Amino acid sequence: MVSKPFSECTAKQLRRAIQRKRKPASSKPLPPEAEALADRYREALARCFPQGTRIQVQVRNHKGKAVLDFTGIPLEQMSLLAAALTGELPPLSEARRLEKLVPQA
Repeated sequence: MVSKPFSECTAKQLRRAIQRKRKPASSKPLPPEAEALADRYREALARCFPQGTRIQVQVRNHKGKAVLDFTGIPLEQMSLLAAALTGELPPLSEARRLEKLVPQA
């Protein structure tokens, strides 16, 4: 690293400096209970939305907490999302349980 005035830095150098300063939120894996709960929410959404609706539910670790991100929900179907999230969660299906036990190749 070399100190120099801001005006002499290239865009590439600035990007690299910013990347060095950023800290990852968390790289630790989530506990199995959090993954299982996220799978139950995924299944609840799959049951509420019509076949072919491309909704994605992702779980990630943000500063030690499990966070769900929902994407691809059509605006006119937001009431289905609310119903899926406020209704009773389905039990984790047997297929999903087996996926968790058997590592994928």
